[in-house]
Amino acid sequence: MGFNSRTVRTLGSLNEEGFASNDIIIRDVCILGGGSTGTYAAIRLKDNGKSIIVVEQNEVLGGHTETLYLDANRHVDYGVEGVFNNELSRTYLQRLGVEPQLRLASTPMTDYVDFKTGKKVPPPSGTLSPIEAATLYRAAIGNYSYLKDGLYNLPDPVPEELLQPFGEFVKKTGIQGTLQLVKAFAHGVGNILEAPLLRILQFFSIPQIDILLQGGYITPRNGMYELYKKASEVLGSDVLYRTTINRTERSNSGVKVVVHSANGDRKLIMAKQLLLTFVPIRESLEGFDLSTTESSLFEKWDWVNYYVAVVKNTGIPNAVTVMNTDPRNTPGALPLPPFQLALQFSGVDGYFTSKVVGNTSLTEQQAKEIVLSDIRRMASAGTYVGGHPEIAVFGHHTPTTVSVSNADIQDGFYKRVYALQGTLNTFYTGLAFCSDYSSLLWAYTDTVVQKMLSS
Repeated sequence: MGFNSRTVRTLGSLNEEGFASNDIIIRDVCILGGGSTGTYAAIRLKDNGKSIIVVEQNEVLGGHTETLYLDANRHVDYGVEGVFNNELSRTYLQRLGVEPQLRLASTPMTDYVDFKTGKKVPPPSGTLSPIEAATLYRAAIGNYSYLKDGLYNLPDPVPEELLQPFGEFVKKTGIQGTLQLVKAFAHGVGNILEAPLLRILQFFSIPQIDILLQGGYITPRNGMYELYKKASEVLGSDVLYRTTINRTERSNSGVKVVVHSANGDRKLIMAKQLLLTFVPIRESLEGFDLSTTESSLFEKWDWVNYYVAVVKNTGIPNAVTVMNTDPRNTPGALPLPPFQLALQFSGVDGYFTSKVVGNTSLTEQQAKEIVLSDIRRMASAGTYVGGHPEIAVFGHHTPTTVSVSNADIQDGFYKRVYALQGTLNTFYTGLAFCSDYSSLLWAYTDTVVQKMLSS
């Protein structure tokens, strides 16, 4: 049984008292979060005849997808830069009327620089070409095909090697030459060599390698945000922007959600089902009627802080990517957190993209200072002359790379998390449940949507 206009008065402690009739929204599904998975789920559910409402705290859809639009039809993608060139992605883009193109490298030249000194250094010893590295790495992780969908589909008991530091796996399998490629995909874990192998595989495993070797990536011709602009046109008034969740009340009969908009409007959403798409950390769940099981699971998450930026006036020549290289950290010369991964030419004259990784104490201001001080250090060292760096736009992707302790993984954490699906008419998707790549997230969201449609 779900909500309808006759049951609003009688279900639970939340009812229409204090709400004007036009402040009560009745839908089949309430979706919390309008990022990659929330937007995808909204389109899929709507296409299947379900009425939906999306609650989004930002002014636009898209989550970690961010595009800086400049003059003369120029743009810079500084969040998500592309999606897998596979059937699911192509079909979704076609559904939204978005024309894709292959995402090609915009930087034919790579400089290796020690960001701590600002000076150029030799490429890390033994580094393989991307194709050679991908092939070698693919062979080394072939035994973990049960992670091919980006899920924590773990055997019981969990293989011990998955919980050991990645550095030990590198030494055992002799894949030191792949570390620069691994860094490009898995830098979000922070200290790559000390992170558990499982954490690395969530970022760079069989699906990422196979698409790299076979299909590559595609991106909308007018920037990644075009995808969400088109989606917002399809969804129209079914999205509540700049709106936060104040309280939830869930039961086997349906769900009720009280939300507040930035202009002070307060609304009551009555729905048959709830889909939560953001990372369910306790800090984001104030006012939720969490069960003891949910609370005990969600308080275990750990994560890193992750920031993105577009920088100009760097003094760096166009068509160059400057890789942060630490010769003191072997093998691989990988930077240690907090660090700026690289300064990558965006394809637009004078604009470079940056990603900054640190622990949970790294603030936005500290991340900005890392970006600027690294560039100034290069100028002082005479590596790139004439730079007066300026951050054109900045964004934060925190929390990301969510994980739990090895002890919790061994204790069946992920099995219990996935078992929450459907409890109290509540469903979950997003990067806490699947590898943080749009195409994999959409595929997992499809399985959740099918459960919702059959419930």
